[in-house]
Amino acid sequence: MSSFPMFRKMDELCIQMMKPDSGLPIKGQKYFRTSVPSSFTGSELIEWLMTNLEEVDQAEALHLANQLSAFGYLFSVFDASAPVKEDNCLYRLQIPYFWPSSNMQPDSIEYAIFLSKRLLRNEEKHGLVEYEAESYQKLRELLGHMWDFVQSQAEMQLKLFKEKKKSEKVVFDSQEKAYWRIHRPPPGTVCCIEESYGKLEKRIKKKCIKDYQRDIERLKQILKTKPWLKSPKSLETLVSWCDQFSNYDPMLTPPRDPGNPWIVDDPTLWQLNANNVEVPTERRVRRWGFSIHELIKDPIGRQVLETFLESEFSQENIRFWLAVQDLKYSPSSEVNAKVAAIYNEFLVAGAPCQVNVDSQTLETVTKALKDQTVPLRYCFSQAEEHIFILMSKDSYPRFARSEIYRSMLAAAQQQGSKKLGWRSFLFGGNHGPLKKSQTSRTSPQGFYKNRDEGSTARLQNVVDMTKKSTLEPGDAISGTQPKNSPTFTCDGADSLDVEVPLK
Repeated sequence: MSSFPMFRKMDELCIQMMKPDSGLPIKGQKYFRTSVPSSFTGSELIEWLMTNLEEVDQAEALHLANQLSAFGYLFSVFDASAPVKEDNCLYRLQIPYFWPSSNMQPDSIEYAIFLSKRLLRNEEKHGLVEYEAESYQKLRELLGHMWDFVQSQAEMQLKLFKEKKKSEKVVFDSQEKAYWRIHRPPPGTVCCIEESYGKLEKRIKKKCIKDYQRDIERLKQILKTKPWLKSPKSLETLVSWCDQFSNYDPMLTPPRDPGNPWIVDDPTLWQLNANNVEVPTERRVRRWGFSIHELIKDPIGRQVLETFLESEFSQENIRFWLAVQDLKYSPSSEVNAKVAAIYNEFLVAGAPCQVNVDSQTLETVTKALKDQTVPLRYCFSQAEEHIFILMSKDSYPRFARSEIYRSMLAAAQQQGSKKLGWRSFLFGGNHGPLKKSQTSRTSPQGFYKNRDEGSTARLQNVVDMTKKSTLEPGDAISGTQPKNSPTFTCDGADSLDVEVPLK
């Protein structure tokens, strides 16, 4: 039985072919007044395959026969390169010693002995062809230190070969040539036997006590975690997420009014969803309510969240998070100064805007600042993650239920004029539109300059404008809206890339 799993079935099939009672009719054949011993025709081979294999038609039998020929289990007696056909051409089976499963990778010494043995015989019948002569010269140079051994082995094998009968000589000589034609093929010939087949073999290892103990522990862990219960929940969450965002995917739900700029050649959609737009669209504001990730990756959403946190006197959290994001993408020349500014402003004891982190996190940050192996721009990673989780679990749920978010949604639904943009709606008109040159990457020193001044007045304006929007939405918005003001129904905010930690 073959030790190579990929050849096992072919070995078993050839063993069935070689059986004298139920195998192929291997006998001496006449071919143009020439006696050919131990051979069979292509028609007999195809007929035997169709008879002895289940549900094999003629095409499959031909394909299987050619595969056996390609791997060296059988060969043509006269034309080695001809494919197997259902005709009267003669073929011969290879002996098991020359099967690829028995002798997978013959070395160069065996090939040198075979070529030397050919040269010791009649040159007209057994001479070397051009590529074999080149291989012989290369092997003689390569194995020069042991060429005497090669010659002695060739002479000894040739002596044993001459003691055989004539028919046995003819058969063995053709089988040996066919074997080396497979393993040392002529140039330009495709070879099915490669070294990778030997590497693919993996012997089956019998399980020991440790293997069974490992399986038991794995099954116990499966019973504890119950993955069959988690999988339906994960799939349900995935379906819910896809349903929620399907209306915001331009591939699934193309924008209609205004249309896709790449199709209608109208940039209105981009203008309405720009970072410096006066009034964000309704669908853009509604998307903020999906998760904190959707909120903080929108530049306007980040500023609205910061306004809400100011009303709760916890704006240092979003400022610290934004400062760390800015630090990650800052030039190397500014990293040291920004690290010192962030640490002194947010983390040191008694800092003006000290964030609420536990002692273990603060100790980890302090060690990272002193550790030379940790890049400075990532030394606040653990504190950043702690603050982000705090905002997502504590501040964001209150923001989603706050009057500020509902007021923003009302302003987006009514689409007021430019004089009543979202900043005017929240701050009472004291803040102008976001300039194009202004980006979300502000230095840490700029996050909190002049912030404390006028906070009380701005918060009072927020409350007044919120009440006005809730009680008299028509007077607050429609009175200042021009008659020809367009109706905005698109979304898809053009947001900046901000690194957001996963939940």
